[in-house]
Formats: sequence, C-alpha cells, structure tokens
Amino acid sequence: MLLVGLVNATNAFCQDTTQITFTEEYDSLPPVRFIDRYENIFMNKIPTRNIFKFGISQYQQSTPFALYNDKGFKNSAAQISYEHKLAPQFSIGVFGQVPLVGNAIPLSWIFENIAVGGQLRWYYDMKGRIESGRSANNFTGNYAAIEYTTILPSSIRQALALRTGFQRRFLNNGFLDLSIGLRKNDPFEQKNLFNNWNLFTEINLGLAVGDWKRTAKPLLCDLIRCDQQVNQHFKIQIPDLKFGKMQKALGTSVAYEILLGEMPISFNFQYDLNLQSAFNYLHGRIKTDWFGGWYAYETKSREQAHIFSIQPRFYLNQKRKLRLGKVGSDLSGIYAGINSEYAVYRGIHTRPSRWDDVIKIQLQEFTFKLNSENFRAGPLMGIQQRLFKNGYVDLNTSCNYEKQPESWKLRFRANLTVGLAFST
Repeated sequence: MLLVGLVNATNAFCQDTTQITFTEEYDSLPPVRFIDRYENIFMNKIPTRNIFKFGISQYQQSTPFALYNDKGFKNSAAQISYEHKLAPQFSIGVFGQVPLVGNAIPLSWIFENIAVGGQLRWYYDMKGRIESGRSANNFTGNYAAIEYTTILPSSIRQALALRTGFQRRFLNNGFLDLSIGLRKNDPFEQKNLFNNWNLFTEINLGLAVGDWKRTAKPLLCDLIRCDQQVNQHFKIQIPDLKFGKMQKALGTSVAYEILLGEMPISFNFQYDLNLQSAFNYLHGRIKTDWFGGWYAYETKSREQAHIFSIQPRFYLNQKRKLRLGKVGSDLSGIYAGINSEYAVYRGIHTRPSRWDDVIKIQLQEFTFKLNSENFRAGPLMGIQQRLFKNGYVDLNTSCNYEKQPESWKLRFRANLTVGLAFST
C-alpha cells in the first residue's frame, strides 16, 4: 500500500504544468486615414503661388461647326495656361486654346480660331481651409471666376464668361479642372449685356508644373487604385452641355467593357449621342436629293448623331503588372485594338437669304435635309485609367476606313471621355 501511494503521489507532482498565454500587441504603423490619403494625392498642404498647365479641354469650342463635319466627334481643344496667386483667395491667369475640331475642317481653319484670354479667380473657401489647417496657399480648391476671351487673328469675336467649379492638383504633375458657367458670345460693347448668355460645362485635364516641392515617392496607387480587381465595368461620360440662344448642344456616351477570362483582352461596347440645334458653319462634300458637291455656308441646323461601336482591346501592360506583383486585371493601361462602328446622322439645315457676289442676285432662304449612315473600321490605340473608386479617363485614336459620298476614305478619329465607372 505504501508503494502504491508513493507512485500516485509521484504522478501527481509530475503532471504537465505548461500554460498558454494570449497577448495582443498594437501595430506600430496604424492604417492611413482617408484624410491623409487625400492630402497625399491632391497635395493640398503644399504651398504654390505659380502654376503652368498643359491640358486638353474636353468641351470648349471656339466656333460652332455642324455635327455633319465632326461625324459625331466631341470637340476638344489643346490648352496652355498660367495662373498666379495674388492672395490666398485670389488668382489671375492667362490662357491660349487651339481647337481640335473634326476631320473635315482644314488645318488652316484651326489656326484661324485660336482663343486667348484672361481670368480672375476667387477661391472662396481657401482662407477658411488655411486657417483650420486643412490646406496651404495653393490651387487645389473650389472657385468662382470671371473671364474674357477673344478669337484670333481677327479679334472680332469676343466672349465674357462667369463660371464656378473646382480645380485639383494631384501627385507631382497632374491637374483636373471641372466647371459650369455662363458665356456671352456677342461683342458686349454692341449688344445688351443681359442678352444671349449660354450655359456650358467644361473639363480641362493635363500636366502641371510650378514652384511646389516635389514628392520623392508619390502614392500613385492611392490615385489609380492599382490594387483593385476589375473584370467588367459600366462607364458614363460626364455630359457636354451648351444651352443658349445661338447654340443648344448635348453630348454624352455610355459603355460597357468586359474582360475575357484571365486574358488581357476586353470588349468595349459603346453608344455615343450628340444633339445640336445651332447657327453654325456647314461645309464639305455633301450629297442631297437636289445637290452634290462642295458646300460651305452658314446655316441654322437641327442635328443628331448616333454612334454604336464595338472595340476589341488588348491591354499591353498586364503581364508587367503581374511580374511586379500587382493586380493584372483592372481594365487600365495602354491598349491596342480594332475600332468598328456604325454611325447614323440626321440633319435639317436652313440657309438664310443672302446676296451672291458671283451671280449678282439675292438668293432666297431654303431648307434641305442631310442623312447618312456609315460603317467605319480601323486600327485603334489608346490609354484608359480608373481613378479613385468610380472615376475613369479614356483617350484613344483610330484610323478608320469609311464610305464618303464620292469615295472610300481613311479618317482619323480622336476620342476623349471623362466620367464615372461602376465595377461589378
């Protein structure tokens, strides 16, 4: 019995006494707050007094041209501008703009419609943001502005505009300026100041250089969301709107793009809509039921253009993204492909009565219709980039083979869309 008790006592004292203890340690690198990411992207705490901007203005147009000439193009302009801060809330700037109008318009006409002007801006919330520590004295903010524009080389056409919008500097050399406003196109020293104001929208996007301190390693992925997996998305272009006595126009587009499995190949299905009622200039080789040949006159037009397109796209940088350990399928980057589209145009044009210097006779007003349906196809090259959660920019150009009234021709098409994208 003594032996048995001794053995039991030994087993009791020899039991496993190991204990498991759970502890929690806090990460020394806390998650980046949204406001920190905002500041890193838009540089809103980097002081700036001078900025040079080189961009593409999506909607500005120096001269109204008929949609027939543009083939449904969205008129764009190359713009260069300089802005200087007079005070934290006020800046003054100058700009020049060369219109990038449709294919049918001669190059000489482009350089006869150069817009130059000046602008005074009031960044109305900048002072409060600086005092609260949310911003420095720079050009990232909301503004109201007044501007004056003249069209060179004639300087006869002038415009006075009032606009409000927001400008954002992002990363080291990017900027985005979006505004809505009223523009008066009449020479205001000859007309009533309160007549003929036109509503318009405008987007200006491009590169900027200035006197700010550059960031050594800009957080690019906070801007372009390079860690986001995107296999398909719906895209809606921010509308191009002009509404006034002389011109009423609307342009927009919707698209759906889907990736084919794991391959860097997608199909982009897009519908472009352009509507216009305006006093404009119609010219080119046209064919109607009573006339065929060259036509170049001012007309009052009511037009609509519809473009249905399918674009197979091959994204060239997807394999490189995978090698770098990034998401490969995000429907962003440089792409090549094929543009194929079916374009429908319908227009009613009225030429006003005028005196003809050649035949010395007063020609009466008359109205005629222009209808066309074209299929176009050709190689495509472009770049698309997703921005933040629901933004995108798509810029492409294509060389298309199409049927004209008299012959088959090659036509270049450039297309810039800025808008909202929704992934599924």
